[in-house]
Amino acid sequence: MSAAAPAREAGFSLVEILVSVFVFAVIGTISVALMASSVGAREINSEVLERTAMIDRARTLLREDLGQIARRAVRDKAGYRDPWILAGAATGLADYETDTDERVLMVFTRHGRANPGLIRPRSSLVHVTYLIRGGNLVRRVRDYPDPGEATRITDQVLIAGGEDFNVEFLVGAAWQNRVFLSEAGQGAMPAAVRLRYDLPPLGAMEHVLLTPEAQP
Repeated sequence: MSAAAPAREAGFSLVEILVSVFVFAVIGTISVALMASSVGAREINSEVLERTAMIDRARTLLREDLGQIARRAVRDKAGYRDPWILAGAATGLADYETDTDERVLMVFTRHGRANPGLIRPRSSLVHVTYLIRGGNLVRRVRDYPDPGEATRITDQVLIAGGEDFNVEFLVGAAWQNRVFLSEAGQGAMPAAVRLRYDLPPLGAMEHVLLTPEAQP
């Protein structure tokens, strides 16, 4: 009787192993690329959402401020009367700038700030300055229109990282790049204010805000 043939050993050839390794490597590379793309898209979406929320907050404050401009003159700390109840210029208002890095766009007093029960030591009127500093749109507020030595002044960045800020004022039927209105009636109250700027990565932005002059 002849001896039984030895059983054939099962296993993978070198070629099969190399093909498997290559397939797994391709799958891993694709998975890493998809994960990196997903993380990048999430970061971009998060940045866009943050900037959109920032724009909404800025638009709300601009609308409230410009919609409640008060025809009231103010005095500085030394007691000198400001000749303008509203002043604005796209190129800046040098008389109101406190730093060489500032470009003041608008200065005015507004009413309507709530203070229920007069709990806080502040007026219902507030003096507002909008300025550009270091690529940011800043809203500067002081608690009283006529400041004293202890009057609190607060700076709030409304738009961060913007470029090419420009402001225009609708007087009559024409947009102008400057406006000056005195308590005595010199000049004219603009019906609207238009603020333009570029905000990466969203691009060109424009806000058109109405003043009390446009209200019936």
